[in-house]
Amino acid sequence: MITGEPTPIRVAGVPEHFNLPWLLALERRAFVRAGIEVKWRTVPEGTGAMCKLLRSGEVDMALLVSEGAVRDILNGNPSRIVSSYVDSPLTWGVHVGAHTPITTPDQLKGIPFAISRPNSGSHLAAVTYARRQGWSLEEKDLEVVNDLNGALVRLREPGPAAFLWEKYTTKPHVDAGHLRRIDEHHAPWPSFLMVATTALLAAHPREVERLLKVIRDQASGLMTKKTAPDIIAHRYSMPLEDARAWFMGVRWNTGTPVEEAPLRSIVSSLEAAGFDHMPAPGVPLAPLLLWQPGG
Repeated sequence: MITGEPTPIRVAGVPEHFNLPWLLALERRAFVRAGIEVKWRTVPEGTGAMCKLLRSGEVDMALLVSEGAVRDILNGNPSRIVSSYVDSPLTWGVHVGAHTPITTPDQLKGIPFAISRPNSGSHLAAVTYARRQGWSLEEKDLEVVNDLNGALVRLREPGPAAFLWEKYTTKPHVDAGHLRRIDEHHAPWPSFLMVATTALLAAHPREVERLLKVIRDQASGLMTKKTAPDIIAHRYSMPLEDARAWFMGVRWNTGTPVEEAPLRSIVSSLEAAGFDHMPAPGVPLAPLLLWQPGG
């Protein structure tokens, strides 16, 4: 156990089942034993809101949807990726209000897409999803709804709208008959990245490395725990069969370094979808995006 005053690190994340390893580490005082005082901040609004918190210095670290992290750092966020957090791809549900006559993806062309905020995961996923379907979304096609609750309100309105959000987070609303999931969108790269401000990395590199070890240990233990689906079902009010299905598909990172290939794939996808400030082909991404411990 590290002695002395623990180093405070302010961490932001969404209130979803992906972040259970952090909650377990906090409850077990694993960070404190490593000499770190993690101050956890729940941000229901998602990646776009957390990018703003990193930029303003209100948090030191955040768990971001990968494409949102990459885009915001390339657009000037003074942060770096310190690790992959969830290596498995994210499954986005494509939703409409259950009262609408929309049942197939081709019917989405021309209707607005609800997003939590600009540069959020729901924003970037909507743009790339529409492009895969053969059309493009412009700014006038996007409606900011702040979070999942805002989307639920918007999708109940008479005028149709679409909304992309993590499949199992929205599944209770599909099961309850409020939303209809008409498609799924899979991004072929890690779901979430751990991002930290350059100020934190310059001031406390050893503490960041210890924090990474703690969270990887917690994730590794959870992935081998036979009762993990029961814990997830209880904590997140999920049916046990949903918790089991989600858990079977998730892989937290336990130490594998971030490689350039998935980052390049994200950049290429963002560029093809029309986002600006993307590096030219051939420009190494690691110096722009990744923290190099000891570098």
